[in-house]
Amino acid sequence: MTWPELRASAAMIRREHQLACRSAAFWAMVALGSLLVLWRATVPGTSAALAAYQTRQTIVLGVGVVAIFLGGAAARDRRYAVSELVLAKPWGSSPALVVTRFLGVCFSLLGATAIMLLVSGVGQAVLGGTPWRPGPYVVALLVSAIPIGLATALGFSLATLFTTPLASGIAALYWVVIPLTRAHLPMAFDVTLWQDWPKSLLLGAALVSLTAALYARSARREGGSGRRAGWTAALLFAAALAAVLVVTARGDDGLLEPDPVLSAMASQVAVEDRGAPGFWLTDSEGRLVGLSDFRGGPVVLAFWGPGAPHSARALTLLDEVAGEFQQQGLACIAVLLDRDAAAMRLFGGEGEDGVLLLWDRGRHFGDGMEWSDSPLAVSYGVTAVPTAFLIDQKGTLVAGLHGESNLHRLRPAILRLLGER
Repeated sequence: MTWPELRASAAMIRREHQLACRSAAFWAMVALGSLLVLWRATVPGTSAALAAYQTRQTIVLGVGVVAIFLGGAAARDRRYAVSELVLAKPWGSSPALVVTRFLGVCFSLLGATAIMLLVSGVGQAVLGGTPWRPGPYVVALLVSAIPIGLATALGFSLATLFTTPLASGIAALYWVVIPLTRAHLPMAFDVTLWQDWPKSLLLGAALVSLTAALYARSARREGGSGRRAGWTAALLFAAALAAVLVVTARGDDGLLEPDPVLSAMASQVAVEDRGAPGFWLTDSEGRLVGLSDFRGGPVVLAFWGPGAPHSARALTLLDEVAGEFQQQGLACIAVLLDRDAAAMRLFGGEGEDGVLLLWDRGRHFGDGMEWSDSPLAVSYGVTAVPTAFLIDQKGTLVAGLHGESNLHRLRPAILRLLGER
């Protein structure tokens, strides 16, 4: 790419960014989103990780829908057959013009994301009364980039390919339906999950490349550059399909390809005074951790989910218990029940040094609440979060404390167990 083309690219990105930011709908979205995340972040006791998690959920779902429509609005040249812009003259109708216009809209939405996270962080620190940590907010911004980019690509590409805003509306409807049907939807079709980011990234890039190829062909009947963009789109779609096949074959989703290990975990039954159901789960670094690793010392095994704020705040209690009984060899394990691996990254640096965070990656193994369809939650009969279990040094399940109202019994139960040793 030559220097004039780089300058034209920067100019187009800046122009599309400015057009998006001048829109009344854009600032209405920023204002409403900021008020919503501020309201949730100012609840007393809300930590930085919880505030960042809640803000990211709002961004991925709410801003994602707006991104689809704004992306569709950016694809207006082909739909209305307007003349080429002065800033685009060095390129004419080349595929690079389409890509830079897409990037301009995408950057504006990421700017809105940053504003909402900043508002959430200020509210959490000033009004929520908990220490401010930049780490969770930075992670939230990074892990929101791909789903927002995919949403923008859906609107940008579909409105161009089908030359109607109705295509963007259908994509926005799908984006809304995803969180409502997750219990019955295979994870391969959920494009908002962080752990499947290669699939989303490749699909978004493939859509933009296809749009670029068809735009160049219709606008100037370009030969070489349009064909190159077409081949690039084909390769990206093939790579996205391969990523989907990897998701379906790795056994995380019981609806598609059950994993024997996860199925065995779900088939266990937790009974007091008997051996506690075992597990193999991943920590925040992706390492496998098993219950057998803690044999020889007492263990507190807690289940929690950030979707229930009081459940996330229970991590503070676990941290206090871990610090109080660490000298007696007590291990505190908190199992995250959430479909999105990004939650692990957000809470992994929260500061509960004495609590080991694990993520139950298996899904669709049970019925009922959103956080109870994981194999380990099924085996322990978890019906509410937070729920804690106390396991002795021989691996025997001593007690189960279901629900937040029973957590006050955790410290006395630990004292009784340690006194019996």
